[in-house]
Amino acid sequence: MGGVRNTINDQLLRLSYKDPHNIRHFLRNWGGLESLSLKGDTVATCILLDLKTVTGINPEKFHRGDREEFNLGYLDGKLTHYQYMSIAYTLVLGYSQEELAWVMGVDQSVVSKNINNGIKKIQQELQVYLEED
Repeated sequence: MGGVRNTINDQLLRLSYKDPHNIRHFLRNWGGLESLSLKGDTVATCILLDLKTVTGINPEKFHRGDREEFNLGYLDGKLTHYQYMSIAYTLVLGYSQEELAWVMGVDQSVVSKNINNGIKKIQQELQVYLEED
């Protein structure tokens, strides 16, 4: 009766953390990864666990309306506050860089720089440079 099945997603398995575009893709498709994980996709579950551990991002807190707790999520991860806010709000939650820049009182280029530096930090924390080709 309706047990969780363990599946291995070969497409996701082939994607490396070495490519910053893959990290960006995973962050932008957080909800899709959660959906796959709930269906028993072990690769999606591992990717989510990696991202949650490194970033501290927990969209459930945002959707429950607990913005203050959500905004402090960076304390649970390895990103700076600005990297966390830039990645969480633009890539994971879908706000534009311009919207976030306006709210934060900075130029859009600052948000973009924080996203790029945050992705590099995620890669460092996941030790992508130690992966074998």
